[in-house]
Amino acid sequence: MTDGEEGFCEAIDRTVLASLRELQDVGDPDIIAEVGGLFVEHSPERIKAILQAVVDKDAKGLQMAAHSLKSSSAYVGAMRLSDMSKELEMMGRANVMDGAKEKAERLKAEYMRVRTALDAEIKLAIESSK
Repeated sequence: MTDGEEGFCEAIDRTVLASLRELQDVGDPDIIAEVGGLFVEHSPERIKAILQAVVDKDAKGLQMAAHSLKSSSAYVGAMRLSDMSKELEMMGRANVMDGAKEKAERLKAEYMRVRTALDAEIKLAIESSK
């Protein structure tokens, strides 16, 4: 990101991915493909649970689903998504559902940005390990 891109945040923090790459052992499956693949596999159910909790006005369900997404998002470098998840988690914890629908919709849009960026990173990781 350059100074001229104010207001725009990369979907994935590449320094987090670089830190993950440092954990890569020779001969093991690519760590970005592995970790990213797990996120891609499990995150849709977390997004769905967040959206459903909002519809159901289920503060505890919102808290739990958002907490789970917060942690996994941070692990793959999706820091903005993690922050948005934390905000929804705190709303659920405080039993405050006003505005949760709008925040959940923004979270879903950010998730789509993350998926696009992460899918590209996984593809690149797989291709470079061939």
